[in-house]
Amino acid sequence: MREALRQVWANPYVRVGTLLLGLWLVYLLLLRTSAVWVGFLIAYTLAYLADPLVVWLERHRVRRAFGVLVVYTLFFLFLGLASVLLAEVVTQLSQLSEKLPEIIRPFNGWVERLPGLLRDWARAPEVQAVLAHVSDSLQTLLEGFSDTLVSWLGGLLDRGGNLIAGLAALAGGLVQLFVVFVVTGYLLADLPRVNAALLEALPRPWQPLALELAGKLDHAVGGYIRGQLLVAALVGLVVGLGLALIGVPMAAALGFIAGVFNLVPYLGVVVSIVPALLLALSVGTWQVLGALLVFVLANQLEAHVFSPLILGRATELHPITVVLSIMAGAALAGIWGAMLAVPAMAFAKVLYTDYYLPSRCHEQGC
Repeated sequence: MREALRQVWANPYVRVGTLLLGLWLVYLLLLRTSAVWVGFLIAYTLAYLADPLVVWLERHRVRRAFGVLVVYTLFFLFLGLASVLLAEVVTQLSQLSEKLPEIIRPFNGWVERLPGLLRDWARAPEVQAVLAHVSDSLQTLLEGFSDTLVSWLGGLLDRGGNLIAGLAALAGGLVQLFVVFVVTGYLLADLPRVNAALLEALPRPWQPLALELAGKLDHAVGGYIRGQLLVAALVGLVVGLGLALIGVPMAAALGFIAGVFNLVPYLGVVVSIVPALLLALSVGTWQVLGALLVFVLANQLEAHVFSPLILGRATELHPITVVLSIMAGAALAGIWGAMLAVPAMAFAKVLYTDYYLPSRCHEQGC
């Protein structure tokens, strides 16, 4: 019987068919339990990102279990602060949208007086018609920006007025969110052993390559994500302090929004500057110019100081590559795709430069 089975297994069609059947069964299993694996991946990612802080606390003689408690405390404090700041911004912008016509009125008067200032050529009926149209279009545009922004930010708070409910919807429910938090705690408390167990599950000949790839992945992707979080925090601090100095209301909340949206390269600047300019407009024209200067300063500090010092050259990508990656990621998976596109491209660059370019396939042809 054993010899007969050995002869059957020697047939390549039997082996290929068995492999395909096994892969199909694994696919069905993963599909039926997708919520479990997605939750585990989210928990592992959170634990992986928070692990450097726990390791730092361990080096300062803080037990790992207590370090996990510190991380959880900071995380929930962040969620509470984010909820309060977003709620205040929504309230301020809602009030601003009602007062916007009154705020715009001085600008309309200045536009109406502009023909006299520009002498004879500006007195032509065609030019006056264009100026009037520009004034009306500007008011409509600002009102539309304000209403859209209030509606969008309000959508983040429509479940109980806090971000925890929004995260619950993202994770698929409160129960799954609770499970993710619990699993994250267990993983974070014992992450070195978990990583060792995952490595041991691989065939031994593959383990050196897996360790090498994991190190490069941690340097390119993990380093980028953690560094980008720190850069975003510094940008938010600069914007918040700058807006507070020039007297823009809700400066702390605007700095928080600027920091959060800075996680999306290029797109974040456009999204975060709109509420700042609208709230600055409620104070005066000089505050609007000052807010623009604050964002320019924050952008220049990020480009020439924060990013080079914190991120280094490990994940340096050409700006065209970054823009195309963000567009492709947004098209595939929305805002999350846009945020993850750059670190994914950074790791792809590592694979390209460290493995493909030195390979025989590249040197001599495949």
